[in-house]
Amino acid sequence: MKKILLILLVTVCCVLTAAAQKKYALLVGISNYHALDRNSRWNDIHGASDVKLIAPLLKRQGFDVDQLTETAATAANIRRHLNRLISRVGRGAIVYLHFSMHGQPFEDLNGDEEDGWDESLVPVDAPMIYKKGVYEGQNHITDDQLAEYTGRLRRRLGSKGKLYVAIDACYAGTASRDIDDEECVRGTTRGFSPHGRLFRPLKDSRTRFFFPARKGQAPAVWLEACKSMQRNAETRKNGAFYGAMSYYISRVLATVTLGFDEGWVYKVQQLMRNEIDARRQDMVIETSR
Repeated sequence: MKKILLILLVTVCCVLTAAAQKKYALLVGISNYHALDRNSRWNDIHGASDVKLIAPLLKRQGFDVDQLTETAATAANIRRHLNRLISRVGRGAIVYLHFSMHGQPFEDLNGDEEDGWDESLVPVDAPMIYKKGVYEGQNHITDDQLAEYTGRLRRRLGSKGKLYVAIDACYAGTASRDIDDEECVRGTTRGFSPHGRLFRPLKDSRTRFFFPARKGQAPAVWLEACKSMQRNAETRKNGAFYGAMSYYISRVLATVTLGFDEGWVYKVQQLMRNEIDARRQDMVIETSR
């Protein structure tokens, strides 16, 4: 009898452990863009602070949290950790990806963008300017590349899984706006272009988009800190700077469990709208259906 009880206990423990391991997060944040190149044209921001804010909240909710900050957040390392995450997750799991860093418009070279520009994330080792034979964009992570990783993740997770992708960066600012001396802005109006093209953002008032849910893939939700033609300014709270969307995500996750119900995403958006003028910065949500 004791042996049977022991076997049952071990089985239950294994099941509970497996269940606890079905939540995964990869958080990437960069503050010091001069850590590898002191002549970098990128301004320093506070992306690593976002990671410190969100990581403990997810850990308390049972997430297996992987963090890449500062000099660890190179292009190669981000790609390596995305590949490792894809290899680890299984069907029915929940995955949360978070990127707090600079963003830059990147000239579209395959013709799939209406405005002729891809969005891209800027790792710590990605220069701002194209120089033929020196730097040709290999360390930028474009939206096409990120879509490949998230597509693979969604297939691994299956239709019973869930993927969230939060991007607290901006792909273009608005140079005509005055910037407060104390305000940090994530991103640049300067496009990364092999042909010297100037970036001209298309105006779009929408804050909700949909993309197709393919059979066998996990449903996904993307949270983006601002519209493509808006700057993404940081917010100052209790004497520290954070990405505005990251800060409000932390506010919501302090009281709401991140699970299959995506209602928490709209709470984040509402908090931002309550405290930030939507004409200045308005969070965008993209969902699969």
